[in-house]
Amino acid sequence: MLQKNLRFIGNLLTVSVLSVIIVNISSLPVYIYLITANWFTLLVSFSLYAVIIVFLYNIYKTTAELRQFDFRPWRARLNKRALLLMVIGAVIIVALAFGYAKLTAVWHITESGNERALDLLLRKNPVAMTLDADIFGPIAEELSFRGFFFSYVLSDQYLGREYQAATIVINGLLFGYLHSGNSLVPLAYYTLFGMVLGTIYLLSKHDIRVNSETHMLANMGILWLVPS
Repeated sequence: MLQKNLRFIGNLLTVSVLSVIIVNISSLPVYIYLITANWFTLLVSFSLYAVIIVFLYNIYKTTAELRQFDFRPWRARLNKRALLLMVIGAVIIVALAFGYAKLTAVWHITESGNERALDLLLRKNPVAMTLDADIFGPIAEELSFRGFFFSYVLSDQYLGREYQAATIVINGLLFGYLHSGNSLVPLAYYTLFGMVLGTIYLLSKHDIRVNSETHMLANMGILWLVPS
């Protein structure tokens, strides 16, 4: 048992490092139109996003197959339960965002670096950043943060509830840290955001489309409904 647990911890550490690398690579399109935003750079950026998403999906699929991790193919049919999970997950995340916005206003909490960067990009190019935040970004993040991460860690021998719970928590903390740095309240908010998505992924029986669309709906709700 000790050896098994140590191997599990080793897998968590390895996939955390790999996920950080993959997420940074998948952010490259943003830097292209951050330098200069025009129709050409936007076309290049979103074409690159499409290539990255296909690449990330193949990494996820290959990892799942090699580690004998069950996952739902991209073309499989979505059922009513999946649609319900999307709505519930998005509503919970938007509710968390309302609470976070209220806390930051009342306690005068400084925005995280990620939020300041997003605000700047939204002001500089609202169309590009809306597409990024509502479509491309969520798909890329879910393929790396949930798809690749969970398929790497939760192979056949680690499907018990305790391993699933540990994976959700560590995955949420990593998601939170990369979105907020070490500022406590933003870290708590983004960690809960990530944990909701991790839970949705397991409840959907590893359907990355459910996660991607939950994340997309949540970002749309936050962008249009939550006061900044």
